[in-house]
Amino acid sequence: MTQNAILFMPDISGFTEFVHNTDIYHSRHIISELLELLLDSNMMNLELAEIEGDALFLYKLGNDLDITSIKAQIERMYIAFHTHLKRYELQRICNCGACSSAYNLSLKFVVHYGEIEFIQVKDSKKPYGSNVIIVHRLLKNEVPLKEYVILTESLIPESSENTTTLTTTYDFGDITFSYESLIHLKEKLPEINPIPDDIPKHKLFDSTETIQVPILELYEVISNFDYRLLWVKGVDKLEYDKNKVNRSGLKHQCLINKKEVEQTTVKKEVAKNQMVYGESTANIPFTKRVNCYYVLEEIDNGFTKMNIEVFADFQPFGILIRPLMKKNFQKIISENIKELILLIDSGFSTDHTNN
Repeated sequence: MTQNAILFMPDISGFTEFVHNTDIYHSRHIISELLELLLDSNMMNLELAEIEGDALFLYKLGNDLDITSIKAQIERMYIAFHTHLKRYELQRICNCGACSSAYNLSLKFVVHYGEIEFIQVKDSKKPYGSNVIIVHRLLKNEVPLKEYVILTESLIPESSENTTTLTTTYDFGDITFSYESLIHLKEKLPEINPIPDDIPKHKLFDSTETIQVPILELYEVISNFDYRLLWVKGVDKLEYDKNKVNRSGLKHQCLINKKEVEQTTVKKEVAKNQMVYGESTANIPFTKRVNCYYVLEEIDNGFTKMNIEVFADFQPFGILIRPLMKKNFQKIISENIKELILLIDSGFSTDHTNN
């Protein structure tokens, strides 16, 4: 039985082919977040047929064609997408290829209308037929723009005058479609304020180590919570969002001696040739806040210099325990750094390609 349907495909592009496994791992999480965001922006009640790599295949059954609603849906997804990327650029802490180029990601849409059937695959019902093929073929096209919406011939009479019409030959024949740039929608993006650097005023700890590992590899071990329990001692449990790349403002929970400690990822200004990872907590007794920073700098022959700094703001009279707290931090951090070096020297790798 055939039914009429709107076929709607948002497609993300812009990531190049990465070499380093950290880039691949982080790009996968960034794309996953963006696809979830697009689904959360679905106000037309489109049905998800499939997640196809960096694209979503959505559809809506019915005979009503409302081009105004379709364009409003496109605008909503586009603005949500680029607002997220603006926020990510301000909050990111990682300088790998994926994280540092995420702001270059682009979004295009293909929208088609026509008859479809359904095929049953175990418990899943999938759209099927020549119109499904058409909408997928149109992801590969000759449109000379980075971000755009394609509307096929069935929708062209309803589209605006600001479109250009093309006819392209595919393996099954010619398809006529119109396309329209989306770049003007960037004017509607909201302002995103950066999270300010806010460093407590009392320095409790400052130590430097040199470790034989490339800077990106070391940064990944320190900042990725997947590895935290491999080198940080005294933490019984760690709770965090496994589907997100760590970034400034992201919170996680540690269970230390049966007590929950909430920590927030932070960063601060460093030199251009340095990377910084930091965490802040307000759960340490007699303090208002404690920040710990790892400042990394690559030196020759695959070695990385790591400077660890701890700062605190104290509650009234808390300053009296500063010497004791300084001694405790020196002991804890020194032990953790020894474990980190042992982990690196053991041949540990952050290669996720087999995951």
